[in-house]
Formats: sequence, structure tokens, C-alpha cells
Amino acid sequence: MNRSSIALGVFLGCAVLAGSVSAAPLVSGEQQRRSDLVVQIVEKWGGHVEGAYSRSSEAWGKDMVPLLMKVPMSSLQRAADARTFEGMNDALLAKAAPVPTMPRVGLLNSARVSGANAAPAVKNEDSTEALGDAASDLVYVPVAPCRLLDTRVAGGQIGANSSRSFDVAAATNYTAQGGAATNCNIGSVSGIASAVVNFTVVGPAYGGFVTAHAFGTPLPLAATVNYATGEIRGNLSIVPLDADSAGNDITVFTFAPTQLVADVVGYFIAPQASALTCTSTFATQNVAANSIFDFPTPACPASYALTGAGCRTPGFNEASWSINGLFSPGGGNPTTGYCSGLNLTSGVITVEGTAQCCRVPGR
Repeated sequence: MNRSSIALGVFLGCAVLAGSVSAAPLVSGEQQRRSDLVVQIVEKWGGHVEGAYSRSSEAWGKDMVPLLMKVPMSSLQRAADARTFEGMNDALLAKAAPVPTMPRVGLLNSARVSGANAAPAVKNEDSTEALGDAASDLVYVPVAPCRLLDTRVAGGQIGANSSRSFDVAAATNYTAQGGAATNCNIGSVSGIASAVVNFTVVGPAYGGFVTAHAFGTPLPLAATVNYATGEIRGNLSIVPLDADSAGNDITVFTFAPTQLVADVVGYFIAPQASALTCTSTFATQNVAANSIFDFPTPACPASYALTGAGCRTPGFNEASWSINGLFSPGGGNPTTGYCSGLNLTSGVITVEGTAQCCRVPGR
């Protein structure tokens, strides 16, 4: 797409926006500046689009010009100044809603009453008494925001009252649908149940909505993003994936013709049972003849829990024990290992103490 055709597209677009299409309007200073910035952006990144996404720079430019003429001048300037293709896109989408963080979900208190008069479970954000059902509850795994799709780069806008399907899991990269040239740290993960995706509509022809849902399932009633004419608007959504599909995982329906951009920020996956990982700590103390000894075993490393402890002497019947192993000063669950007793011999003995420390890595 050459410089003159880009500039003409911006010029005519600005004229339409100004409501002056019956006569040749004068080019304002802002319109000329917009034209120059659009030319700069399309010329700068057209070759990148051809190389990375196998789409002609002319086709990409024709799609981008109508969108660029509606972008605020401040965003357009930042896009023109961007040093990376991702930075340019981020600048153009600056009006979209920011990606919200995942809400903190309270854990269910484990104390329950069964039967017809059972009270409803109460959520307590600070409770750690129950972590859910390991057989059915899902684990959230965050990832760095990564582009899954961009119809401005690949595929073109989605038509009115129509749907388009996209790949999320089991992908080497997402360039075929305008996304990242990597697997976004999600494409290589098996067994993903749902993806957490920020969907952004760009320049819809009129007001409406988009709805994302699992590929091959009926269109649900709930909207993912509601939009007005020409808006850039985003919203975070948790979208179930088609577990049986080796290709497309999600489908997006739109009421009005629109461009669509989507970034993945995390996913939900089934928990995974893991074997215990264990280590031991050791301590020794030399005890004089007929003397009392009383010392703790060393603490467990960070993230490990104490699961066992014990004490010994090299010889048989060299000591009488008051504490040999796990001990709780407060009388509750054991919190440390202790070696406490009396040297029964007339010579120096060595008392050895050890603690067993384990953890479950989990997923």
C-alpha cells in the first residue's frame, strides 16, 4: 500500500467523520498530522506483518487505516514512536479497559453440618482449613499477558452476526491468527480446562456485543464485551475450552462487524497429585558423664513441614530419655524435635538428633 493511497484513505476518512462528503474539504493541520502518522505506522510495520504473519502489507494497511483515523492523536503519536510491533499495538489499544487481576477467592471453612438443617457454607478469606476437592477443583496458573489473536493482522474483521473460532491450547505459536510467535507458556500445557483471556473489540461498526465460548458448544446468553459504535473496549473473561478438539478451542460471536484482539493472562487446570519430597536435618551434642542434656533438632527448611524426629547414642543404654523425638511445648501438634535426658555413663557420650522434613510440591 503506497504512501499516497494511505494518505488519501485518512483524508477521506477524516472528511466523513467531519460530515463533509459533498465537497472537497480543506485539509486541516490535525488531519495532515494524522495522515503523516498513519503513513509512518503502516510503512514502518508493513514489512513486519508480511514476514511474521504472511499477510500483505497492503491488505493490512487497508484494514488499519479506518481504525487509525479514529484513534486519539496522543495514542497515534505513541504508536508511531513505538520501537516494537507489540508496543505500537499497545499504544493503539490504550483506550481499552486495563487487564484486571484475578479476584481473591475465599476458601470454604471446613466445619460443616450435614443433613436437612445444614447451614450454608460460609466463605472466609483468611481460612486455610480447607483447600477444596483435589479430585475436581481447578488450579489457576497465571502467565505473562500474551497475544492469542489479532484480526487486524490475520483474518480481518469478524462480520455481523457471525462467529470465528480460534486455537488456545496445544499451539506451537499463534501467528496464524495474528498472535504471538511463541506458545505463550500455555500452548504446550495439556489438560487445560479454561483460559483467562482479555478480549478487546476495536472499532465496531455499531453497538452490540461479543460472546466467547467453548468451541462446539451453543452460544450462551451472557456477553463477554458490550460495545458502542467505534469503541476500543476490553473485558477479562474466563472461557471454557473444548477438551475434545485438537484444533480450535474457543469461538467468538459478534453482533456488529468488528476487529478483535485477545490476550491470555492465565489458565485453569486440574490439580496434580505429587509424591512427597523429604529431607533431614541433624544435630549432635557431647554430654559429660552423669550430665543432663536438652537440645532441639534443627528447624526444617523453608516450605517443609516437620513429619518426624528421633534421638540416639552410639552405645546401648547410655542414656535415659525424657523426650526422644517429636515434641510440642504447648501440648498441641508437635512443632519441633527434642533430645532430652541423662547420660547414665561415667564418660562423655555423643547424642545425635535428627528431624524428618517433607512437603508436597503439588501443581
